[in-house]
Amino acid sequence: MKKLITAILFLLPVTAFAAGGGTTYPNDKANINYGDKASIQNGAKLYVNYCQGCHSMEYVRYSRIAQDLDLTEEQASELILGEGKLGDTMNKAMDKELAEKWFGVNPLDLSLVARVRGNDWVYNYLRAFYLDDSRPFGVNNTVFPSVGMPHVLSDLQGLQAKSDELVAVEDTIATGKSRMEVLRATVNDAEASAEAVAKAEEEIALIEEEVHDAELEYAKLAREGKMFTIVKEGDMTPQEYDHAVRDLVAFMAYTANPVKLKSKAIGLWSLLFLLILLVLAYFLKKEFWKDIKKK
Repeated sequence: MKKLITAILFLLPVTAFAAGGGTTYPNDKANINYGDKASIQNGAKLYVNYCQGCHSMEYVRYSRIAQDLDLTEEQASELILGEGKLGDTMNKAMDKELAEKWFGVNPLDLSLVARVRGNDWVYNYLRAFYLDDSRPFGVNNTVFPSVGMPHVLSDLQGLQAKSDELVAVEDTIATGKSRMEVLRATVNDAEASAEAVAKAEEEIALIEEEVHDAELEYAKLAREGKMFTIVKEGDMTPQEYDHAVRDLVAFMAYTANPVKLKSKAIGLWSLLFLLILLVLAYFLKKEFWKDIKKK
């Protein structure tokens, strides 16, 4: 009986977790609810209005979206750009050659981006744009530094800048790392005296502690939502914008793995089947062992 139970447990599904490239700041959870079709529907609307001009979803058809999200043909037709048809894939409006001319690269297809990067990464990325005059489009991103994409959702979010607290913490980290590089050069210098090396190692230890404390403060600012300050208000409040971004990420998560909408129900039915199979297997085992004991 124990061997039977062990074998069945090995058949149970396990959850695989995909990383999106390490810790980012902000580092909040997207908390996608695949059962909330209204959220995914709103995300589809946001995607068509703000993303599809540059980014395609060549593995997704409007007809499949309509079927999975319970949209009528009229509602689905509102998502179609130009003279497209319900059976078409979600191609972008921008010409590829013009895209390369304007942006230097053809914007990538987003069909699977939520699966590759992870829902949380995409959620935080879309909330992490800040003003930076050194960048071509005037914005940068703490999740994806030096990104070449403009902040297409700025009308909704507004424009934000790094807070004074964040700038101070980043200066401490950058200055500390720069000083450590200089000191490590002294430590690795074969001609440096033992006294100079010992002093450099002592200073490195102190600076490492300062940088560590600054990194903890950075994480604290992210948790408390104090990384940025709004310098120009958008059409939405910060809470409304976060909710809208969550809807957009929910749609992108759905397109990356459409079966997720039904996987929970499939999983429950599978567990129920295995439970019934366990009961039948138990009584079958008893029946077999009854004949063996008689012999």
